[in-house]
Amino acid sequence: MLSDHSDSGSAVASSSRRPQTPLSEEGDDEFFGLNDLLPEPESPLPAPYSFSTYEVPEEVVIQLNEEQKSGRQLILRLVGSHPLWGHHLWNTARVFSTYLLRNPDLTKKRKVLELGAGAALPSIVCTLAGAKKVVITDYPDTDLVENMRFNVDINVSGDLRGNVDVVGHLWGRDVKHLMARTDGEGYDVLILSDLVFNHSQHDALINTVNSTLSSSQDACALVFFTSHRPHLVDADNAFFPRLAASGGGKGWVYQRVAEEWAGAMFEDDPGDEVVRGTVHGWKAWRAKEGEEAGEKI
Repeated sequence: MLSDHSDSGSAVASSSRRPQTPLSEEGDDEFFGLNDLLPEPESPLPAPYSFSTYEVPEEVVIQLNEEQKSGRQLILRLVGSHPLWGHHLWNTARVFSTYLLRNPDLTKKRKVLELGAGAALPSIVCTLAGAKKVVITDYPDTDLVENMRFNVDINVSGDLRGNVDVVGHLWGRDVKHLMARTDGEGYDVLILSDLVFNHSQHDALINTVNSTLSSSQDACALVFFTSHRPHLVDADNAFFPRLAASGGGKGWVYQRVAEEWAGAMFEDDPGDEVVRGTVHGWKAWRAKEGEEAGEKI
């Protein structure tokens, strides 16, 4: 059960299942609005769990347990077929995690919040790399939240386990339960991995970003994504100017920090394979004195 690990007042979705299919080619309104998050009738045979692995780069030094050291692998359990796409370990999460490990100063001794975490790989590597506090969130669905907690338990051990918390959060809703875990100060780093495809939820996501990022000068949001539907690239990228114009004050600045070919998730999907297989990484922060909101070239 979620108990205090979920948004106050929000109901936990059931463990209903949908067919395991790639991202739809159809528009947001039909496939990615809140209406699609409502539970469907219980399947008589829910899809089983599956597992995937992530190999820690050889040059990276992090705290691994004895089993992990032998293969330098993290093991991720994935939920069965799920309407929120938590049944995949996305290539974006792999590229993002390697980026975080190769840039440890971004998260070391800092407070990190991941939104829409899925299998929670980026959060787990932040924990192993020395983050001070990591809070992992996704839609408050029992299967998703318990699966994230399972992945933390099998990959994070010893004293580090006390640095991680797993909770449910619905974007745009009350963030008191998230802020309480930082004594009201907010988070130094926000992790958004493959979330901007959900166009109808951009405003809700931006609301949570503005509400949880700390006021420290070097606080930032890291946003990595792949445009899995090439004909909707512009809609994916529209997240950034909307973020830049949000929050009052001087707005936000965003800058490209990574671009890497990772391969298309679904070979048979339509559209340009290069677009479907390229991971883009952006860093965003609140505009400082002398900075203009928008993209920094």
